[in-house]
Amino acid sequence: MNGLWRRAAATALCALLMLAAAGALAQETMRVYVAEGAMDAQTARRLSGMLSAAFPQTHWDVQTQAETGESLRELVLADRAPALAVCAPGEALHWAQEGLLLDLHTHIGGQTRMQREVLDCCVFEERLFMAPLIARHRQMAVNERRFEEKQLTYMLDEMTWPVWYPTGFYQILEEFMLAEEAAMDVWRAQPETSAALEALVQAIYGGALLDEDGTRCQAMSAEIRAGVQWLGDAVESGLIGLCVSREEALARFVSGETAIFLDWTAQEAAGQADALEQNGVRVKTVAYPCAVGLPVRAYAVTGVCAFDTGDAAANARGVQAAAFIHENAQNLLGSRGIWQDHAIWLPSLDVGERGATLRSLFCEALNRVMLEGVDAETALSTVQAAMDALN
Repeated sequence: MNGLWRRAAATALCALLMLAAAGALAQETMRVYVAEGAMDAQTARRLSGMLSAAFPQTHWDVQTQAETGESLRELVLADRAPALAVCAPGEALHWAQEGLLLDLHTHIGGQTRMQREVLDCCVFEERLFMAPLIARHRQMAVNERRFEEKQLTYMLDEMTWPVWYPTGFYQILEEFMLAEEAAMDVWRAQPETSAALEALVQAIYGGALLDEDGTRCQAMSAEIRAGVQWLGDAVESGLIGLCVSREEALARFVSGETAIFLDWTAQEAAGQADALEQNGVRVKTVAYPCAVGLPVRAYAVTGVCAFDTGDAAANARGVQAAAFIHENAQNLLGSRGIWQDHAIWLPSLDVGERGATLRSLFCEALNRVMLEGVDAETALSTVQAAMDALN
């Protein structure tokens, strides 16, 4: 009898093991690609846990580009496209154009509250190919101690100076120049590091490189010409220092040599925290100077998109997961910075070939003005003519 029970128990255990194995095999796996800079490894692990809790029937394989060394382009071209990708819109746009991304429009809530420029980054042919998760904003960083030394702390009072007007900004720069110091540096414009330079010359006189629809170049507008000429004159006079690279300008600010850094983000603050503390630099962020007295938003968007897998059930799960990540983005990433406010939002040049072309041409124009002394109108006329020819 004991032998019979042992055999029965063994048979039952074997059956349970087979069922468990079959269940494991039946569980679908969906891969999630996380681009370099989109989120750190710890946040990616949290994302994996959140997805597993929300969709327990699916195994979520979250892979970061930093860990695998593979870009989204490499994965797609190798026929290993992920189910979901967390990345910048510019990285995903090509695949939307190729018809490889699912339309998320009817699945993403809160679109009426989002800033139009943010949504524009994520739309192709009136289809929402990406759900915006976060807009990471650029600002100027100020070394408070250096302002104290020049008795300029009143310029950091947000009630009195929510935004610096060009005259106030000039006054700050001049106070440092009188002491034979440069309050801030700019650097040779290159497409990879030019976003802050673009923000400054657009913001200072209230201009924009693209029109409201984001389709027409406005490089020859009076506001852009004035902003670029102002920057060229400031560099030529020594009011603003000129570095070879952004890295050099950042190092000078972090060491306390300059009082203002043009291209500050939350990631920069976290990455430089130890060096700032060691050098006794207390940082306060301020908006870009603007003639119209409103904050100017310069930003980079990160979103999530879903690839068409060819399987209806997997596609439905991918869209559900993309919507879930969007809905829980604040818990995952913190302040999202995508909502409408009373600021001026600059059009993004990070999406599409036209944006990349305009950025490249604008960098050449900035360098001609800053490095060669060419007047802004001459330099920008070349940009305008080239962009007009593309229409």
